[in-house]
Amino acid sequence: MVIGLLRLRLHLPAAHSLKDRRAVVRRAADRVRARFNVSVAEVGDQERWQVATLAVSAISTERGHVAEVLDKVTAAVASAVAGAALVSGREVAFQVFPDDEPLAGGTEMDDASGLMEKFGGSEEG
Repeated sequence: MVIGLLRLRLHLPAAHSLKDRRAVVRRAADRVRARFNVSVAEVGDQERWQVATLAVSAISTERGHVAEVLDKVTAAVASAVAGAALVSGREVAFQVFPDDEPLAGGTEMDDASGLMEKFGGSEEG
């Protein structure tokens, strides 16, 4: 099993309010959710008018498939926000779990620690 995590940073130069910003971010997230079998969340910069950060996760049995999906997600976000925002940063991380071994650690959250450390996040809520 391979888990891929994509973090996209958006620059919204035309946003003049949080309402403008949220409309663009919501449009991008909704389009990605509708087209791909992935999870999407806004994960940072929620109170800044001209910056947004989206995180997208995908799971598959093949790393290549996860990478392809995340590449397509990046293109879909860029298309969804065209004219209103730019994708100004992109990070991708993969975590591979062998199929024939039990997951290490005692809880599911423990197993995601490598991804969380990569992105400087917290395992809490």
